[in-house]
Amino acid sequence: MKAVPDRPGGLLGEVEREGAINSHLGGLAPRLLWQVRGAGWFVVGFEVIDARPTDYAPGSPDLPRLVEAMDRIVGLPLPDVARPWVEDRWDRALAGEEVNVVRGDHLTHADLHPHNVLIDADDRLWVVDWAWPTRASAVVTPSGLAVQLVSAGQDPADVEKLFASSDTWAHVDRDAMVVFARAQVRMHRHYTRLRPDEEWLVAMLDAARDWYEHLKSA
Repeated sequence: MKAVPDRPGGLLGEVEREGAINSHLGGLAPRLLWQVRGAGWFVVGFEVIDARPTDYAPGSPDLPRLVEAMDRIVGLPLPDVARPWVEDRWDRALAGEEVNVVRGDHLTHADLHPHNVLIDADDRLWVVDWAWPTRASAVVTPSGLAVQLVSAGQDPADVEKLFASSDTWAHVDRDAMVVFARAQVRMHRHYTRLRPDEEWLVAMLDAARDWYEHLKSA
């Protein structure tokens, strides 16, 4: 269940989006069972699954499943409900026409950390927490996942080797990926300046830098 105050701003928009996109995810996420408004609250309820987080560490047997998750997300048909959700969160880190590298007609999941990509006892893959899906280009999801993997200890070159089996990666524009990777560095630097004591943010900034430097020099 997710429950938020039923008033504009805050988390309401995120939970509304998660409810709206659920039926369009091709079984990749637990089913939305109900949603209700009342007494000043908006609440959504999903089916319960028994699943474990994926392991992003070097040598993990879960790594091919992450490629599967990436390809399935990027390959989802863009539903009409998502067309107004233009990806603009990165605009502040992109100059002028650079914003075009994040514009597109692919559905995104903005936060592919290990606790959002799950595997159940039947080896079924799940992606949860669709709180902020957007309509974006194909560079956003793989580059976001790459930074998560580097933060977990993966070498950027090994991440690219892992992605070599991906249909998404095979068709992504390399120059656009470099531009977006640089924007990721700028955004993560911004967040670390706001909250310098949070070590995980510093780790994400370091990972974003390593990923960008690899793409730039490869």
